[in-house]
Amino acid sequence: MVAHGLRICMSLAAQQAEAESQPRGRVVKADLGRRMGKSVAVEVEVVKDEDAGKEKEKGKGKKKKRAVEVVAAEESVGPVVAAEPIDPQLIARLREAAAWRQASAAVLSGVGKRTAEKLAARGLETVEDLAYLLPLGYEDRRATTWLQDVEEGATVVVDGVIRSFRAGWFSGRYSATMRVEQTQKNGARLGLEARWFHPVGGLGQRVSTGDPVLLAGVIKHFRGKLSMVHPEVLDAEIGLGIALRYPVVEGVGQRTLARMCRAAVERLAAGEHIDPLPEELVRRHQLIDVIAALELLHAPPEDIGEAELAALLRRDSPAHRRLAFDEFFFLQLALLRQRGVYRATPCALPPLVEGSFDRERLRVCLPWEPTAAQWRVIGEIERDLGRPKPMLRLLQGDVGSGKTAVAFASALAVIDAGAQAAIMAPTEILAEQHLRSMEPWCERAGLRIALLTGSTPRAQRTSTLALLAAGELDLLVGTHALLVEDVAFANLALVVVDEQHRFGVEQRGALRSKGAAPHLLVMTATPIPRSLALTAFGELDVSVIDELPPGRVSPTTQIHAGARALARARRALVERVQAGDKAYVVCPLVEASEAVEASDVEATAAALRKLLPKHEIGVVHGRMVSREKDAIMQRFRSGELRVLVATTVIEVGVDVPDARVILIEHAERFGLAQLHQLRGRVGRSAGRSLCLLHTASDDNSDAGARLEVLARSGDGFVVAERDLELRGPGELFGTKQSGVPRLRFASFSGEGMKMLVAAREAALEIIDADPTLRRHPRLRLELELRTGDAQLWAGESG
Repeated sequence: MVAHGLRICMSLAAQQAEAESQPRGRVVKADLGRRMGKSVAVEVEVVKDEDAGKEKEKGKGKKKKRAVEVVAAEESVGPVVAAEPIDPQLIARLREAAAWRQASAAVLSGVGKRTAEKLAARGLETVEDLAYLLPLGYEDRRATTWLQDVEEGATVVVDGVIRSFRAGWFSGRYSATMRVEQTQKNGARLGLEARWFHPVGGLGQRVSTGDPVLLAGVIKHFRGKLSMVHPEVLDAEIGLGIALRYPVVEGVGQRTLARMCRAAVERLAAGEHIDPLPEELVRRHQLIDVIAALELLHAPPEDIGEAELAALLRRDSPAHRRLAFDEFFFLQLALLRQRGVYRATPCALPPLVEGSFDRERLRVCLPWEPTAAQWRVIGEIERDLGRPKPMLRLLQGDVGSGKTAVAFASALAVIDAGAQAAIMAPTEILAEQHLRSMEPWCERAGLRIALLTGSTPRAQRTSTLALLAAGELDLLVGTHALLVEDVAFANLALVVVDEQHRFGVEQRGALRSKGAAPHLLVMTATPIPRSLALTAFGELDVSVIDELPPGRVSPTTQIHAGARALARARRALVERVQAGDKAYVVCPLVEASEAVEASDVEATAAALRKLLPKHEIGVVHGRMVSREKDAIMQRFRSGELRVLVATTVIEVGVDVPDARVILIEHAERFGLAQLHQLRGRVGRSAGRSLCLLHTASDDNSDAGARLEVLARSGDGFVVAERDLELRGPGELFGTKQSGVPRLRFASFSGEGMKMLVAAREAALEIIDADPTLRRHPRLRLELELRTGDAQLWAGESG
């Protein structure tokens, strides 16, 4: 947190130093609208004074706020969002606002050292962290319910009088019972029994027979009586209201956490808070003020209507919409800013002359004619290479659609122009697969290609690096070993990153940094829905190969569900192997686990050896060293092994055309997109291929319904969209470290997608007009606060 604050201060100090020669602002008026049912209007005049630049403020309303927007006196940027003068007073206020937001949670009343440590363990370190903590739910406790009107399963608040209370340890177990009596509208008396099966701190000291009591909980019928299990005993002095439910913070109660969140919002509202969004954007998208949004989130007004409360529960309230828009907008601003900075660097390769790409030369190199979709994408890349700015392009294509051939065509274009190209893959298996595919193509083209991985022998590595630095290697294929400092290119002009989501942001940038500003092509066989492409890869232009080569047929997918399904699925696999096919079997685990009930490769291989005693069965998994894995894979390719039992290490890059069957055991443990990738290991040649999905769950279970998506569709984009809905963006790629941002308020629902597109358009308008955001200091600061990365502005003075 200290380093982060220093970065912000350094950036703002630079902006302030630049501000001395800038013009002062003019009058600005803003109406912050309803806040907690109170009308708040503020006027601020910033008047140019030739002598000293004096500022005067006048506020009206119950809460006084500082200026919300400072509009440039003379210049306007773009049709939508006006620029701000870089005014020393504005910079000072921005610095103060940042300090209030980033202050430790310990500055709040009631947050001591121990509580602050508990909050920090949950990632709640600052005032802003608490203010932006998303409540999980809201419960309407503004009215009590008559017992004569309650329904089974209803969540209600009941008031009454305590008739008896007993608590203690009985037969080694704690229990507490409270009997409450309520007088009904007709004068009758009805009883309710409340029971607890774990100690409730201080309850025995807080209640006595004859006292009034308020209980909140779920109504049940038990032995003919109305009852509540573990109800909450409400504080009668506080009274009724809206109860908020927050994520659990160990050692901090829900009421305490709610109070802290409200205190955090109050601190922001009382301090030097400046809305990060320009007023034009707030108006255009009909958004509420950000403080009003946080107040509605954490302290909905007591007179809130049922419809408005329902919107809070659905996370579709004005508060949620405002905070979701902010997430999308600043995410897009960061991505587009990165693209602008990269493209501002001179390209390593002069623009290719239109028509210089030799398509006939490519046809000679490849053993087949590219599909129409491949030619279309090659044309898009050719146009990128003809521009003075470096290419930034994402290439999507389903398994087997021919992305490698397109990557080779791109490399051929830059190499023929006198430069070098590099292809980086996430695993040695995939890197070697690229080498095997491209070696014959390079031989026909007269290109020099080499492989560099962590397993490359030292002497061979030294020789390869010398050739590379001398410009005597045209194309280098490798893994993260390409990122090592001593890997130096003579003239790197194209970087191809395969399965980009498997690399961290630092790794992607490290390879690019080995050239002046090389063209960048990133590829993925994991189909990415448009919403996720805009969020995880929003700085990239997108190309899609939406056509499979002739003769490629999607595998038939069968689901084997239920208690005895595994035996049936294995029998189906055995029949195909005995008929001459090669087969994969994928298991979730390397070895048996007491904690997880799922297949492991060792036990599965042993079971299959009994079913196929005349066939060799191999095992491969991520714990094996590369040499072992490579040897097993080579034996499988050659046919010495007929069955390969593996973990998801085979998910990407394994190309064995005559493997036509894959069995995925306990398929419910994988995401749909990951299962689609695994399914793509078969069906890579002519002939009937089969994918068997096993799940111990029943057909009508959630797991069975999810797997039906794969059985019904071979389209990876359809599968990916459904996987995004079911598992969320962080899980789509089967990895948490995918570069996909964690969104708290925004979602990819239908309305969320519209908001994402609108936020991107707004960010584009600003970046196109003001690429460095020099004339939008509030946006620039907000971006630094949200990304924690002052390096966004590296290379710029001020």
